[in-house]
Amino acid sequence: MSKRSIPNVDWANQLENAIRQFVKEKLELIMREEIKNFLEIEQAGTPNMRNGYYQRNLDTQYGRIEGLLVPRDRNGEFQTQLFAPYQRHTGWLEEAIIRMYQSGMSTREIGKFIERILGSTYSPATISRITDLIREDISK
Repeated sequence: MSKRSIPNVDWANQLENAIRQFVKEKLELIMREEIKNFLEIEQAGTPNMRNGYYQRNLDTQYGRIEGLLVPRDRNGEFQTQLFAPYQRHTGWLEEAIIRMYQSGMSTREIGKFIERILGSTYSPATISRITDLIREDISK
């Protein structure tokens, strides 16, 4: 490995981190506006109010966003429209798996790719189940 490739790797990592941080900030901004509108419009005239945040991780096409601050209300009625309550990744992952599978990649190769991108792994069996479910949906 040449000495020049190390700074390029560092630069690429810094760029990826900057993109993830930018996406995190924009998601949090959107959710703050969502809860503000929820409390001012849908909960107007009620004693419901903000009640801090909870943290969650979300896997996106930009990588894993850790410690995403999701606002909450006292009554527990607010739900962001950005993702479902227990959703841990955006729909891009299933779509990417399907496209890779359609292009001829093996389930093992897809699993290694996902591990490289997200730092977590999908087993070949899980990838096969995802592709099987999608094939069933398409054939209906």
